Amino acid sequence: MKKLTALMILLIVGYMVGIWTFLLFPQILISGGLKALALYIVVSVALAVIPYYSLEATKRSRYFFFEYLTKVSKSPGVGISLLMFILIGASLILYYSSVSLISIFGKSEVLYVALVVVLSLLLSSVILFRAKEKSIVLMGWFSVLFLIFTVISYYIIRNFALTTAEKIIPVKFALDTLTGNIKSTVLPLTPPLIMKILLLAFLGLGLGFGFYMVLGTFLPEETDSRVLIGVGYILQLLIGVLSTYIVIYSLAVSFPGTAMLYGHTTINEAIGYIGKIAGALLEVKSPQAKSVLYLLMMSIYLAGMTTFIPLIETAGHMISESMQSSRNKAISVALTGVFIVSLILNSSYIRTLFLAMFFSFLGIMVAIETLPLILSGKVLGEKAKAYSGIIGAISLFTGISMIIKILSLGTWQKLGIIAGIVLVLPLILNKMLLKTKA
Repeated sequence: MKKLTALMILLIVGYMVGIWTFLLFPQILISGGLKALALYIVVSVALAVIPYYSLEATKRSRYFFFEYLTKVSKSPGVGISLLMFILIGASLILYYSSVSLISIFGKSEVLYVALVVVLSLLLSSVILFRAKEKSIVLMGWFSVLFLIFTVISYYIIRNFALTTAEKIIPVKFALDTLTGNIKSTVLPLTPPLIMKILLLAFLGLGLGFGFYMVLGTFLPEETDSRVLIGVGYILQLLIGVLSTYIVIYSLAVSFPGTAMLYGHTTINEAIGYIGKIAGALLEVKSPQAKSVLYLLMMSIYLAGMTTFIPLIETAGHMISESMQSSRNKAISVALTGVFIVSLILNSSYIRTLFLAMFFSFLGIMVAIETLPLILSGKVLGEKAKAYSGIIGAISLFTGISMIIKILSLGTWQKLGIIAGIVLVLPLILNKMLLKTKA
């Protein structure tokens, strides 16, 4: 039991530490320093109760996910909304993970991206299909690999950056400035930075996908959910800080003159910066620079996959239960859907649309995720319902604020918001879905 608990904690850590951690965590620390880190900790600790309640809801009731939504919270539409959001989020993760991997070879063509997408899907299929009932254990071990790789990457990239800084003055200046910002207590917390911290807190805990409610259906009754979430969160926080240093060391040696700009870029621009780092390291043409490139991009890729695989498992569970199909068939449907979306993401316009849809509706999806907890009947106590309601209201406000902000951007961002309306439509059809289930 202790071994299973440890592996489930590592699975949760791998799920929490995704590709967005490598993109957003460095940004908020470069821009806001210790104030930003403190606010992130406060916000994410407050939010961490939602994963705990979600685990407990299905663990205590012993219902499957859709069974719980139908029989307890009377909200099957929530499951469909979360399933659609999973497929969008997983597709973005798979695409950007694949792009980070092919950047090692200085390639960016559609064919190479498609090839890595296919290989990544095959890797995921091996883990999900071959492992079957042991998939959670195998995903836990996959997270162990990621954690070990990240720690090794940190030390090797750090040594390279410090050695380079001794020889090149601009690199030393960039490194001192970046690390100084991270440790600063005087940098202001601007509204855009606070919004980014809220989004990172949602993503850092893996909220908005229904993952924890599905995971709760697998938990033995004697498992302490507080230990899983508590230890998982602490490790996620440590890896987040570690990933920040990995990125800033890479930034300092790649773009010493403009490294500080990374903290003030948009999410879309931050993604582009990773590709620029790869290009700069390739131009150095030294074994050490190549090692940094391989380690950085492999860390980002593994971070993406440790989130992607649990999301597909979650989607497979939802599809299997709602459509009364086998697990393998359901996972195949999920993988096929993600494959199609990942391919069309090669278009920069479509990519902009999906990114706008994902980030503008992230807060709203977290609010939707709290509905089954608020409407939990006797499964959860009144305190849990009230707390979930407060978090849901804050998340809804964050989502609406993001939509208003993104509406001020370009045409494709606006189209992303319009397309995102489909995510909330199942809630309107809730009564019809209940009759269908009955």
